[in-house]
Amino acid sequence: MKLHELKSVGSWIDLDKGVVYPSLRNGSVDLDCSTSIMDDEFSEEWYSKLSNSDHEVINEFIPYLKLDKKK
Repeated sequence: MKLHELKSVGSWIDLDKGVVYPSLRNGSVDLDCSTSIMDDEFSEEWYSKLSNSDHEVINEFIPYLKLDKKK
């Protein structure tokens, strides 16, 4: 597991698997609450809040990202 913090959206991403986890209040990773960029939908709001540097980190997963405009 190769984790990278996405500070702009309060999340962490596993760069090996394209799985996103929320950050806990103490800044650690909530490994019990995963969302796969490959298989699950993300809110357009989450995506639009990514900073430029965080966007670059997930850039390789963008072709797989499914946005749910209702969330």
